[in-house]
Order: sequence, then structure tokens, then C-alpha cells
Amino acid sequence: MKRSLLLLSQTRDGWKLFDDGRPVFWFPEKEAGLEVAKTIAETRNFYSGLPTGVEVDGDQASFERVASYG
Repeated sequence: MKRSLLLLSQTRDGWKLFDDGRPVFWFPEKEAGLEVAKTIAETRNFYSGLPTGVEVDGDQASFERVASYG
């Protein structure tokens, strides 16, 4: 089954949101990016049934799963 991943990654200027590897938005604050990512993931799962996860750049090149829908 296909899955979708939204990744919030820190840059030198703020936070960039990637949708399945494609950059889609930039945010000055992590909390704003996380709120939008969760909203997109929940909506995508509700309307299309596509399982969607949200991950955030962690320390030392690791990623932390912060939300999962579907």
C-alpha cells in the first residue's frame, strides 16, 4: 500500500516542509510548520484514505515520527 510522508526539516533560515521529497513550504518557526504538516496529513488521509506520516528532523540526521494518520 502506498504511503505519504511529510517531513519538516530545519534549514539555516527556518524550517522547510517536504511532501514526499518535494519542498512545498517554508516556515520561520517549527511550531507553525508542524501545525500545517499535521493538517495536511490529516486532510489527505480523510479525503483520499492515503496513510500519511509527519516526521521532524531530529538530532544527528535522525527523524522523529510525530504524527501518523491512517
